[in-house]
Amino acid sequence: MLFAVRHPALILVLLGGLAFAAVPGFDLVWDDLHFLHPGSTLAQAPLASLLASDWSLEGPRSGYYRPVVTLSLALETRLFGVNPAAYHLMNVLYHLGASLALVWAARCILPSAAGAWLAGLVFVVHPIHTESVAWVSGRTDLIATLFFCLAVGCYARVDGPRSLWMAGATVAGAAALLSKEAAIALPAVLLAWELARPHGTLGVVALRLLPIGAVTAGCLALRHIVLGSVVGPLVDGGLPERLATGVATLGRYLLLLVAPYPPNPDPVLEPLLGWSAWQPWASMGALLGLAAAARLAWRGSRLPAFLLAWFFLTLLPATPLLPVGPVHMAERFLYLPSVAFALALGGGAAAVLERAGLRRGEDLYGASGMRALLAAGGVALLLVAGLGLTVYRNEDWRDAERLFTRMSASSPRSWKAANGLGHVYEDHGQLAAAAAEYRRAIALRPGALAPVISLALVESRMGLHEQATRRAQEARRLDTHGGVAMQVAWIHSNAGEHEAAAAALATAAAREPWRLETRFFHALALARAGRQAEARAALADAERAVAGADPQLASWRPIAEQARVAVGETRR
Repeated sequence: MLFAVRHPALILVLLGGLAFAAVPGFDLVWDDLHFLHPGSTLAQAPLASLLASDWSLEGPRSGYYRPVVTLSLALETRLFGVNPAAYHLMNVLYHLGASLALVWAARCILPSAAGAWLAGLVFVVHPIHTESVAWVSGRTDLIATLFFCLAVGCYARVDGPRSLWMAGATVAGAAALLSKEAAIALPAVLLAWELARPHGTLGVVALRLLPIGAVTAGCLALRHIVLGSVVGPLVDGGLPERLATGVATLGRYLLLLVAPYPPNPDPVLEPLLGWSAWQPWASMGALLGLAAAARLAWRGSRLPAFLLAWFFLTLLPATPLLPVGPVHMAERFLYLPSVAFALALGGGAAAVLERAGLRRGEDLYGASGMRALLAAGGVALLLVAGLGLTVYRNEDWRDAERLFTRMSASSPRSWKAANGLGHVYEDHGQLAAAAAEYRRAIALRPGALAPVISLALVESRMGLHEQATRRAQEARRLDTHGGVAMQVAWIHSNAGEHEAAAAALATAAAREPWRLETRFFHALALARAGRQAEARAALADAERAVAGADPQLASWRPIAEQARVAVGETRR
């Protein structure tokens, strides 16, 4: 026990390990299944092309550029194959790394080492982090926050214009911004840090922040080169409606930080038409109360104002307050902002313990007064409660059926839950139930591509070929990037429309040349359409493409055999 007290990093790692001990046993769910399979872009495309790719990699373009996270997944795919435990374990390690980086940065921010370690303990077991840690695709927040905290820690240690710490801050800042867009708040957070500890004139501060500003501009320029724009498309809605919805969203996020229960994998964000509802006013009252508290504490300590700025600056990109902000909520958006919450709670807990005479870990053994026992017990109870709730909330992400069942129960208006449940029923062979869920998803979100193409595929499997073909045409109208060409081809093929299937497969093969099975599907469709000469040419092209392919990534082999038989080629 004394060894653990003298080595708080051990306590942090143990608590974090306990909180997420079950996660390596979870399945891949939701977006994970699009990225992590043998035929995925991550598994087959060259690393250089991945680093210059949109984050979506497959399907419609996402408008995100996150090459650091893409590289982590690509390298792990090459190391571990499709092993869910390995990806989940890496997520847990990234979370522990972010927690330790928080402590390291906090040593320069908080007045005591005890406060820094308590902040790390609060962060590592906070239940709001289950989505980011227990879901492999949530690692964008883990990695971005890890580098964000490293950048803050390096910057806080800069002691001169030629300090190597500044180089560390710029490199870490670039890595954070190339991991997730919310890290764009880093220069503003560092400016808030400078204002919270006035050292020098405004010109000196600007000069000190210049390298961070330059690297941020460089990352934005790189984003423009890859995506063709710095920001995504503007969201619909007028300014009053967006402000009302954004303020209400901030209030909901604040409540989630303080009371992360009940778990909700997809909290639905209902846009407000104006300020007539009570939610934005309640949120505004809470926000003004926090601002007033920080203002009252300003003379004694500027730390509360800095932490409040950190929270709002890092959360702002995840709200509708910005014209390019998301129109949905997600608990993972709180991962980076929750650093400020953990710092505030850790610093406050350290102050309470210090007033009770518990200035060092060893003081716990000599604690005898009721005040000291209550203070230590309160902190311990807080950590244990966080640990227990985290363990409970993790279970939402164990498998697809549990995830989407919970999501549907907690958010009945979530079209994503209905679409996910449709896939669960489809995998179980319950096609009628799957079709009902896909229809419900379409009713909840008219114009959403995913449930439309999924319903078309199910109807095709049910033998409703005329309905399936009509719905496939609707999906093609909604799909502006050709991402569902393969699914459309399957529907046409099942309906005996081999010419249409061949055309769709030609589009799919041109769009994703690294998908080797698509080439063989194309050859098979051409053969079934009676275009033997073209089929032989397509098959020969496919054979050349797989000549040097990794035999462990041979998802194309079954369809390759069908194509060879249809074309009349001997098996190789």
